[in-house]
Amino acid sequence: MFKIGLDLGYGYVKGINEKGKRVIFPSLVSMGHDRSLSKLFQNSANIMDNLHVSISDGRETQEYFVGELARNESKTASFVFDENKINHPNTRVLLATACALLMPDDDSPVHIVTGLPLEQYMHGKEEFLEMLKSFKAIVSIADINRSWIVKFDKVTLFPQAAGAVYYSMWDNISRYLAEGGYIGLIDIGFKTTDYIVFKLGKKILLQNEMSNTINTGMSDLYDIVGQLFSKKTGVMPDTRVAMEIVENGGIMHYGKKVDMSKEIQMAKEEVARIIKNRIKMSWSDEMSMFNTVFLAGGGAKELEEHLMDIYPRTVLVNDPQMANARGFLKVAEIQEKNEK
Repeated sequence: MFKIGLDLGYGYVKGINEKGKRVIFPSLVSMGHDRSLSKLFQNSANIMDNLHVSISDGRETQEYFVGELARNESKTASFVFDENKINHPNTRVLLATACALLMPDDDSPVHIVTGLPLEQYMHGKEEFLEMLKSFKAIVSIADINRSWIVKFDKVTLFPQAAGAVYYSMWDNISRYLAEGGYIGLIDIGFKTTDYIVFKLGKKILLQNEMSNTINTGMSDLYDIVGQLFSKKTGVMPDTRVAMEIVENGGIMHYGKKVDMSKEIQMAKEEVARIIKNRIKMSWSDEMSMFNTVFLAGGGAKELEEHLMDIYPRTVLVNDPQMANARGFLKVAEIQEKNEK
């Protein structure tokens, strides 16, 4: 089967297939419309910046702007913060768009591995499984002259942070098993932070009581920066503008650049402090027996300097934003080998 690892994050969608093709775009959706005029000024040939998508269920077809195009072309595009996003219409659009770009060139059956935050995984995995197993959509993208039928012949669900653990340690699994102790991973996402712990020995054993989800993530950083920007200017930016302020260190306001670099550092320190305190409380005395603490997720790079002191052996994983998607693909590969 053709294997796809997909991470449907609150802030960004990340995916990779067995051929190494990867996609990443903001988890933003808006209704699509004719944009022949704006195309005259299009300054990017990157398909990820121009996801004008048509999706059909066989009866009716809807057009959407997805990712960066939704951010740039629509004032109504917003991130989905619903506690249960499984059946949210935007989730289906993001799923269809990412998988269309990752589908095989032929009619090979597809095995998708994806996940949910730990807390949602424990309570909503059956509902998500059913949605994915029955999912079918005909997808076309305006700048690509072809259509895809997106459906899945096999579906595997995995806790998000656990996927990142597989990616982080699998190539050196024998060394970690020999050393023993605990492996911890902190997965900092857009809306939530997952932390997960495995005990190493003859087997890898999940430590449920030391693993959980914190409702703190990069969106809290953007909220704090937005509030600090409001104190300076009297204008409260929405999440998309706050993200731009963090990315650029400031923003133009009535013809002048408002420098927010000090405020951004303060906000990062505060969010990192909240995350560290909650996790240390959960891990408590067992932390002395840890082997390594890994940092992963889209927020890991942003908060790295403020999180590295959580444990003496703390490691930022390679390509942290893609860690779950790559881990999910690794899960699919391992399942295939076991079946053979």
